Amino acid sequence: MSINGFRLGAPDIAYIGAGVTVKGAIVVPDAIIVDGVVEGDVTAQSIRIGPSGAIKGKVVSIDIDVSGTLAEKADIKEFLLVRASGRVEGHVNCGDVQVERGAVLAGGIFSVYSAAAEVKPVNDNQPSSSAERDASAPIDQRTKIDAAE
Repeated sequence: MSINGFRLGAPDIAYIGAGVTVKGAIVVPDAIIVDGVVEGDVTAQSIRIGPSGAIKGKVVSIDIDVSGTLAEKADIKEFLLVRASGRVEGHVNCGDVQVERGAVLAGGIFSVYSAAAEVKPVNDNQPSSSAERDASAPIDQRTKIDAAE
């Protein structure tokens, strides 16, 4: 049997079925599919929350696909997809995010693209080009513009 492209019973994959409630921390080496309710922390490489599913706790993953409810705190390294039936509540840090029309976002979603990972300090006191050296020169060496002109 397969759900969302994942073969149930495969090693390193967990499935929480509809009507099932799990309380406590869950660590899954590969993927977890949640159609029930998890009340606790979840760590997995990939997380899929079905339309009837909910995770209430701290979540750490590479990517998450939300059709149900994701609540409290989530750290997502690469990609968050919130489908039209999805609801995300709380504080979320993620790489990239896609939100379908109709989804509900309640809380703070902070997206940081991987290209932004190479951010340089604003002022490292080491101008890297001649244009920056000119701009960093003392004010008396710059061209002065008279406002009366």
